Amino acid sequence: MQYLIFCLLVISSICHASFDATIPVIDMNDYYSKNRHQQFINDLRVAMQDIGFVAIINSRVDKQILDQAYAAAKTFYAQPLEFKLLGNDPKLNGQRGYVQSETAKGQVKKDYKEFYHIARDYPAQINQKFGYPVNIWPAEDGFKPAMQQLIIELDKYVADIEAALAESIGEKPEFFTAMTRHGTYLLRSIHYPANPPADSIWASAHTDIDLFTILPRATADGLQLLNSKDEWVDVVVPDNAFIINAGDMLQNITNGVYKSAKHRVVSNKKNIERYSMVAFIHPRPTDRMDPLAKFITQVGSQKFANLSQQEMLSERLIDLGLNSPELLQQFAKSGAIERLIAVKRASPTAMRALRDAKLASHTVIKELEKSD
Repeated sequence: MQYLIFCLLVISSICHASFDATIPVIDMNDYYSKNRHQQFINDLRVAMQDIGFVAIINSRVDKQILDQAYAAAKTFYAQPLEFKLLGNDPKLNGQRGYVQSETAKGQVKKDYKEFYHIARDYPAQINQKFGYPVNIWPAEDGFKPAMQQLIIELDKYVADIEAALAESIGEKPEFFTAMTRHGTYLLRSIHYPANPPADSIWASAHTDIDLFTILPRATADGLQLLNSKDEWVDVVVPDNAFIINAGDMLQNITNGVYKSAKHRVVSNKKNIERYSMVAFIHPRPTDRMDPLAKFITQVGSQKFANLSQQEMLSERLIDLGLNSPELLQQFAKSGAIERLIAVKRASPTAMRALRDAKLASHTVIKELEKSD
């Protein structure tokens, strides 16, 4: 079975799968090999430039820890909505605890899913320094330890992936690790109920807002990637692998050289529900995501705005409809939307939200007049 799945993932002269597989596969063992290390870095660079997705085999993620997290998730999501909503705090902009759903950037219809956000546990002084809310835990005995253990397990590989990504763009190994130290590591436990309505989808087409994302295998198929031919192709994750995909922040830093690829989750079979675990790796709120000079030179001009992590995340939360009035006010004062307008990357949804709240500048109003 694993061999068949592997064939679905790999484009090679050996595995002639009829499936249109466009996800490159690289081996974590090569990263640690003196002879194969550079090939790993080169393959990672090509994958991030071409498609923004890569499957990494021999990840050594403990299968039992992942299975325990899924078992705890299934128990939690089976509870009544009233119970689950006890883990929701509207003031936290969906960044911790239970969230019923969200509307993907550029979409109108809400996704047919529910999820729970858990962050790394930091000392109180770190939470206070960066304004991090503490985790909200449900009154479900097994949920908290299972999710905490999964965060620890996936966290083992974050520093190596960060070092590999840094090396792939010609920076020192600690380049990204310096950003994510005390950054927001956000684990999203997701439940996709069976049989979504005809006018709905498990997760609409979107890109991730973070630096990069780690996706261990889910409990069912459904993840699809939009390839360079504008075709949706299935992505299957074997037990011994995880997917790494570039996020919008990595794309911003590289001035678009690394791709934050669109992906979605669809239900292809009746009476099948799906659970997945997704780890979003974020820098600290104050870290700069500005395009590096060498990538501006490579591209020929600056295509992406000078923004902080917080500014990028705030715009996305407004897009998703998860923002509080306070966050909207802070975003308006930051001047980020005007910088996004300057490079033609401002979100119409965010601009309209500012206008509706009477927080829009003259620049925003003028930009909206072009399209409304």
